[in-house]
Amino acid sequence: MTSKHSSTTTSSSYNLLSIPYYDESLFAKIHEAPTFLPQHENEESIRGILYVTAVITVLHYLILLLMIKTNYQRDGSKATASSDETKEKEKQSLAAWKASYQSTNLLVNLTLGCLGIYYELSSQHTDRSITNKIIGYPTIRYFAIIQIGYQLWALPVGILKVGETPSMIVHHLAVMCVAGVSAFLSCGFRYFTPFFYGVIEISSVPLSVMNAFKHNPRWIERYPSVYSNVRLLFGVTFLIVRVVLWTPFYWDFITLAMMLLRSSEAGSTKVILALFNLSSIVLTMLQYFWASKIVSAMVKGGPKKNAKKGD
Repeated sequence: MTSKHSSTTTSSSYNLLSIPYYDESLFAKIHEAPTFLPQHENEESIRGILYVTAVITVLHYLILLLMIKTNYQRDGSKATASSDETKEKEKQSLAAWKASYQSTNLLVNLTLGCLGIYYELSSQHTDRSITNKIIGYPTIRYFAIIQIGYQLWALPVGILKVGETPSMIVHHLAVMCVAGVSAFLSCGFRYFTPFFYGVIEISSVPLSVMNAFKHNPRWIERYPSVYSNVRLLFGVTFLIVRVVLWTPFYWDFITLAMMLLRSSEAGSTKVILALFNLSSIVLTMLQYFWASKIVSAMVKGGPKKNAKKGD
């Protein structure tokens, strides 16, 4: 199916930043594939998404939320016996929601990050032909399944209970858009999912710890050096994974995705691919936006200043 221009044969000659040759006949053959994966596979994906959402919800509500909420109520009753009872309960409840939300994020992101790193290091997707990058590897759609299930939990909790920022809400929606294509469509670009849906999440682990410190100012006062080091660790891992590594991986992906969109003739396919590409661009711009804020904080010595304030 692939021509001599359309596939990459050996890892030694493979270059993420190279622009693949646009083979019109190759992309025409790719478009001959059914729009969606086989029905039984998509039914499995739907069940998997619902299962992941249910597991994360149980983990959050029945374990983390109840345990952390009990601790916050105990601390609050000791420290603020004379404060307004209703406001204090609301404050404790919000603190418990945020703490349990960050704890759940940490566990999910750690799981995805480790899965992605393991998959990339084990070299289980060595076929780098254009065809396989676009329509291959249906067995690893579980990365997309976990991401969708996770986002279905995180989005309502983030909006209704935690007060997520607008940029994070956009992030949740964009991830569901791109992961939906990877989970259900033949042209799902699943070759790239171990990195984009897995490896990059490892940088969110120190972020969850950092946010836990932010929601507990007393921790910063007690352990200023730990907080400073966590901030630095987050900044370094984010820049390495979501900028240095992200950029060449994304270039490889978006060139193929744009070629696929260009070669598409069906109107419905064009709409799906356009939304897919746009969502990926939004996610990339968010990475660079957040990276600029991290670099700015590093240049200004953010972690050190915060550590000194804690002292």
